[in-house]
Amino acid sequence: MTEMKALSNQKLRQIYENAVLTRTFEESTIDLFENGEIDGWLHSGVGQELVGSVLCTLLTEGDYIIPYHRSKSYFLARGVDPGKLLAEIMGRRDGLCGGVGGEAHIADVSKGLIGSSGILGAGMPISLGTAFKQIYENTTDITICSFGDGSVPQGAFHESLNFAATWNLPIVFICENNFYAELSPIRKGMKQQNIGKKAEAYGMPGYSLDGYDVDEVYHSLKEAIGSARNGQGPSLIEFKTYRWRGHYEGDPQVYREKEEVEEWMARDPLKVIAARLDLSENVLKDIKQEAVIKMEQAIEFARASPFPDEEFLLKNVYTDDIAK
Repeated sequence: MTEMKALSNQKLRQIYENAVLTRTFEESTIDLFENGEIDGWLHSGVGQELVGSVLCTLLTEGDYIIPYHRSKSYFLARGVDPGKLLAEIMGRRDGLCGGVGGEAHIADVSKGLIGSSGILGAGMPISLGTAFKQIYENTTDITICSFGDGSVPQGAFHESLNFAATWNLPIVFICENNFYAELSPIRKGMKQQNIGKKAEAYGMPGYSLDGYDVDEVYHSLKEAIGSARNGQGPSLIEFKTYRWRGHYEGDPQVYREKEEVEEWMARDPLKVIAARLDLSENVLKDIKQEAVIKMEQAIEFARASPFPDEEFLLKNVYTDDIAK
């Protein structure tokens, strides 16, 4: 990577505001889940807010993002309406996908978010298609493909990186390595635990970086995005990050030590950025309060939205009746 320059106070504030909104959103969904207002599963991304909050400050309108199931920061930092995002997670008709996608299958094409998936690695082959589209249309737009460390052993990872490198596609592959694939520590799932090094096998640049260091996150993404825009092909960036909660809400977490979680929480990037910002305590409180107000409005919107009716649930679903 090129030499890192200090981020401006304006840029840090933008990143911080994105991250605070995401943290507030994540914590609110946990409360709603515990109160029985969200059915099914909930996979929290608390602790993993930084990468998406930085990334979206570097993208242009024509860029595509293939997020994954802990990527709420990608949606919110991209400007997605928190109310519609929450309504989708709560299974309501006014959600981004009409309430039928749930928390793991969410898209907002108007913002370039092609869609997350509950299937590990499923977004990687899709990113090849969006990147081809960008080349065919002779644009300088790029595709971001995000996934967790649990997707790396999947065949889709290897096939997609090989294809992207061979065709010099404008993709930045982002692995948010939180060290646990569901309930399994990464050390038990792969011998080469620096995922960024795997890029060497495909002939593309690869990096393994600290996902809690805002400077490393920003400058590595800026360089990789610039290379993709300039026709220099794909990159793989592994950000070592951490999820503070279990794999799912209710997970007893018997597979990791409490001390490990506390060590990562002590490095909270939101607190680190707040300490660096040239802002008064009152302004910092205002930023947090603004996020709280947005979430209160989002909750009100989602609760007021009806559940989808049977006719809508069958829309775009193949059945014998529809086929006729």
